[in-house]
Amino acid sequence: MNEMKQLMTELTDRLRKTNEYNQYINVLSRLKQDPELYARIGDYRRRSLWIQMQEGEAFIQGNNGLQKDFADLQENGLANEFFARSEELTSELQSH
Repeated sequence: MNEMKQLMTELTDRLRKTNEYNQYINVLSRLKQDPELYARIGDYRRRSLWIQMQEGEAFIQGNNGLQKDFADLQENGLANEFFARSEELTSELQSH
């Protein structure tokens, strides 16, 4: 178990040194300065995840509703930057 803990510590340390992680943390800290936007993005992400688990017509209707209800996020520069950095970090993690 100590070996596993050591490996996790090394992985965490390496992750914290990546450009993707640092850019994500930077935009996240800026986002948290706007509690309303931060909460709205959280709502969007939760609903999006629920919709992704749906099938067929429920998925299509859910996705259409999501895009309509959160259209303002698509026009918000900070929200877009957060989504981009989040995707980059996820891609970096998946590539290793």
